[in-house]
Amino acid sequence: MSAWMALACSPVWAQQGPKQPVPNVPVVELFGGYAFARFDTGGSATNGNGLMGSFGWNAKRWLQIVADTSYNTGTTNGVKNVLYGNHFGPRLFYRSRNRLGLTPFAEFLVGGSHVTTTVGGTLQTSDTGFSVKGGGGMDLNLSPHLAVRVLNADYYRTPFFGRHQNTVWITAGVVLRLGGARPE
Repeated sequence: MSAWMALACSPVWAQQGPKQPVPNVPVVELFGGYAFARFDTGGSATNGNGLMGSFGWNAKRWLQIVADTSYNTGTTNGVKNVLYGNHFGPRLFYRSRNRLGLTPFAEFLVGGSHVTTTVGGTLQTSDTGFSVKGGGGMDLNLSPHLAVRVLNADYYRTPFFGRHQNTVWITAGVVLRLGGARPE
């Protein structure tokens, strides 16, 4: 009888049983990988291949502050385009335990981009402008400190030579996680 009285008189939170521990997230994430860009200037389109790297600081379990840098190049009909970009902003994660070890995310980044266009190997022009990237992706967690960014797809808007370019931006690569415990 005394055990029943103790349970009945205890606070509600004590009756709910042990709480599941909230998984820790890494302090910092470093990404490096391949980047594909489909430049669309309204009249023509060029595919670009290149590299991308990013640094992400996990301010909260679900919020990461990201800084990325990228380089892409593509040539079509003797016109070579080289695109550099630096962007900053939030990345929102949905971290939960799942059998597949997948972590989806969404992002919105702002920054600057620079393009250099070379025609026929001699005539060169360049421009710099404010750009935005928005989209999302999916990480496959391999271990507490290593993941594969299976896909990151963004809409990438740049304003070069007096008109806006609508670019599809796709990346994939490796994520190195430092500090903290297993991200879920």
